[in-house]
Amino acid sequence: MGFWGSFVVCRGDTPLDDLQAVVERHDGIDEHEHRPGGWQIGRYPGPELADDGPALLADLAEETGAPALAGYVLDSDTVFVEGHSTGGGYWRACLVRAAAEAYCEDDDEDFAAEFPLPEAAARAAASWAGDAGLTPDPAGLLEVFAVEDADFAEELFFRLLDRLGV
Repeated sequence: MGFWGSFVVCRGDTPLDDLQAVVERHDGIDEHEHRPGGWQIGRYPGPELADDGPALLADLAEETGAPALAGYVLDSDTVFVEGHSTGGGYWRACLVRAAAEAYCEDDDEDFAAEFPLPEAAARAAASWAGDAGLTPDPAGLLEVFAVEDADFAEELFFRLLDRLGV
């Protein structure tokens, strides 16, 4: 059985578990990682944060004054990635596309319209990174979004963060 839960990424001095945007939506952080430039990554078990993704990210961006990103992991098979920045707004993509589509086949949404192909996903991610003052690796982003199979999709999410410059 793989991991079911969320990774939340933001920049700021206030710890993730003290940010109102997170506190009002989840009981507590499972793991916490700090990266250079004031970036922090929190791991949260369960689906609570995924249920309110766009609002969570908008609230985080407003509260921290910096772009925010989240990855919602489904049984380590796929990751739904969402980002928000004040300049670029909200965007959405997925890692391990075929697995993501399989999880969505009973939904009443148009998967292709909701989740861009790897090229468009890489452009959206690079734009988000630019808004965050980061230097992304466009070819590396495309490579990550194009991966078709992964034992642990959350490892791809961390590769994505590296390619974004986080």
